Amino acid sequence: MDPGKRMKIIISTHNSLCPILGGGGLRTLKCAEEFKKRGHDVTIIAPTDGVCELSGIRVHWLHEPRKQRSPILSAIKFNIRLLRKFLPFARTADMFFVRNALAAATIPFLRCFYKFKFVLDLDDIHAEYLAAAQRSVMEKLLTPMILWFEYWIINSADSVTVVTRAMKNLLVIKGIPASKINVVYDAPETDKITSEKEPGSEHTIIHLGSVDRQHGVKVLISAIPRVAISHPEAKFLIAGGGRELANVIKLSEKLGVRGKCEFTGFFPSGETGNYLKKAKIGIIPRHGTLPNQIVTTLKLYEYWAAGIATVASRLDGIEEIAEDGKNILFFQADAADELADKILQLLEHPELTDKIAKGGAATVKKYTLEKTASLITDAALGQ
Repeated sequence: MDPGKRMKIIISTHNSLCPILGGGGLRTLKCAEEFKKRGHDVTIIAPTDGVCELSGIRVHWLHEPRKQRSPILSAIKFNIRLLRKFLPFARTADMFFVRNALAAATIPFLRCFYKFKFVLDLDDIHAEYLAAAQRSVMEKLLTPMILWFEYWIINSADSVTVVTRAMKNLLVIKGIPASKINVVYDAPETDKITSEKEPGSEHTIIHLGSVDRQHGVKVLISAIPRVAISHPEAKFLIAGGGRELANVIKLSEKLGVRGKCEFTGFFPSGETGNYLKKAKIGIIPRHGTLPNQIVTTLKLYEYWAAGIATVASRLDGIEEIAEDGKNILFFQADAADELADKILQLLEHPELTDKIAKGGAATVKKYTLEKTASLITDAALGQ
């Protein structure tokens, strides 16, 4: 494919692009804008809550996948709806650029009939989350087939970008050629984040983002009683919503720390900066499972950009860009007592908190959305 040719590019994702609720949607939209800036004819097919144009790019919208009952059934229904949207473009499109295999289940089959380039941008391997989660009997039976299918989709792509070397290594183990995998780290929307803090932020600990099982927020809640004994002034801000939120709130009540916590529920990504102003310490308590080992999470970059001292589970992907004692404090995944010790260490040593925060602020300057989108676009175009 001639990289200088003006191409018709279809961009899709399962995440909402309007409102943007997470880093994946933001990454996808920035890539769409970069393709457009380079003179290509771009069309977005993604959840946008009825919005038909974003950044001057036309949008064919559909509803997000609903995961409350069955993630598997939700994914199937979503891909059937996506296929209906894809079909009118399949004959004339030069490229389908899709974020995550969850939105690309039908693309390899379409390529049996139509000729277009297939590019995947991965920040998750969704079937690996299913394999690591509590599942119904039917889901346990289906998991091996779903894992095989997701890796088959990935291997069908002409080009793949991933967010860590750990993810690339996993894909190579699964048989995807290393030659078509490019590592492009994530980045925050720094122009919407400030390092300024509100009064009382020095006593506030934040968990930002989704509250699902893989995020390990129960580990943070389990650490609160120990912290509260020595620092009753400490407050815990759980900024975000998700399927596990109700259970997290119940645990806080059971442990008698509900009054120490503020739970915001879902909020638009544009409000992220407002919550980051309220805290000086940020937590990433993800479980030590395979799908968590191979990612970084956008909240790390956002904590750094906001001048927040970060405490995180020791995970392979995060260790690629973070250094213990310099821009982060690591604790053993799922070890609530060790997490409590790290929080106490920061609360009791403001100079350490400032050191870790400044280290993060210096590190995040290497990661910008503009650079990330440009690198992903280069890889997709073969440049």
